[in-house]
Amino acid sequence: MPRTVVAQISDPHITGPHDELFEASDPVGNLSKAIAHAAARAEAVIITGDLAARAGTDAEYEGVRAVLDACGTEVLLCAGNHDESRRLQDLFGLEGRNGRLDYVRELSGGLLAVLDSSREGRGDGALDDDQLAWLDGVLAAGAPTLVAMHHPCFAIGGRGLAGVRLDDASVEGLASVVSRHANVLSVISGHAHMTLSTAFAGTVAHACPSVAYEFDFRGRDLIYRPGLPQYMLYTWTGGGAGFFARQMTVAPGDAWLVMESF
Repeated sequence: MPRTVVAQISDPHITGPHDELFEASDPVGNLSKAIAHAAARAEAVIITGDLAARAGTDAEYEGVRAVLDACGTEVLLCAGNHDESRRLQDLFGLEGRNGRLDYVRELSGGLLAVLDSSREGRGDGALDDDQLAWLDGVLAAGAPTLVAMHHPCFAIGGRGLAGVRLDDASVEGLASVVSRHANVLSVISGHAHMTLSTAFAGTVAHACPSVAYEFDFRGRDLIYRPGLPQYMLYTWTGGGAGFFARQMTVAPGDAWLVMESF
């Protein structure tokens, strides 16, 4: 049975022309490689927020547009805390709901429901009652569904990342909605700049690594290093059976050997 395949890229932090994220970083190169690699494998590719490096300026989105235009494939977008959601919608001609970049994309074997968890001027995320009611309605259709947003729905730990998630009320509201629907394959997010998975409301939540730079801990200290051209791949068969999540890293040259069938 054919598998539904969705690729998630996150937190590219693209700068404007003649700007640099930090020394030794290559967000444009990493994002370009990740999109090309993912598009050859998945029917849908989504970037879960923080397209812009810092503040969602027109110059930064000019850099984002240059990458997306060059990749030659459709890429779905989601707003992050470094993005200005309305500007993102206006500049890229995106259609959301009530000013938020909330939408559903039909897939060959289910749905991708995208929520706008960004809030202007805040690092943490939030979902309001209207968004949760809308999601409840989407999930009521019963189709296997990936729920995507920028902010994780779980605490990560460490002082440096204490606010890197949805606020408490949003976590409780989302958990209430998700727990009522067995068709939620996963709640996927970015923002954490590291690969994480945990149980959540009867399903599993995944956080995608960043293609720009990664966070880690050294004891109690938060450290970072330049990212890799990497992304998450989610696959399942009919009815949501056989759901898998896999971290993908684009190796230099991306050389593969063909093995005989066995």
